[in-house]
Amino acid sequence: MRRNTHLLLGALAFTAYTYPVYLLLRIPPDLILMGLCTALLGSVMPDVFEPARTRYHRGLGHSRRALRGAIELFGVTAILGLFQSLNPSLSPAYIVSGFFLGYAVHLLADSLTPAGLPA
Repeated sequence: MRRNTHLLLGALAFTAYTYPVYLLLRIPPDLILMGLCTALLGSVMPDVFEPARTRYHRGLGHSRRALRGAIELFGVTAILGLFQSLNPSLSPAYIVSGFFLGYAVHLLADSLTPAGLPA
């Protein structure tokens, strides 16, 4: 997939994740903007780690193992981020959760291509 597609998917996923959290916790706009930036960064990071020099450029950074890890890390950081209203020092967890969400969405999108993801 192209970089713009990954950026769009990352932004859409982050919006879908953040909107209900915003309604629940009233996250400040600057924190949402930082989270969006990390989500966009995460959505292109697999291709930064492994540039598409050939059609079969996918290694460990584009693997199903990396996808599982990104989903698990997103879950942990998202749960920690939910507790930011109780402890404002946890807001970095919310920002980092955007990165792992973007990374996972990139890999999910790549898994739908003919090349798929290697094990």
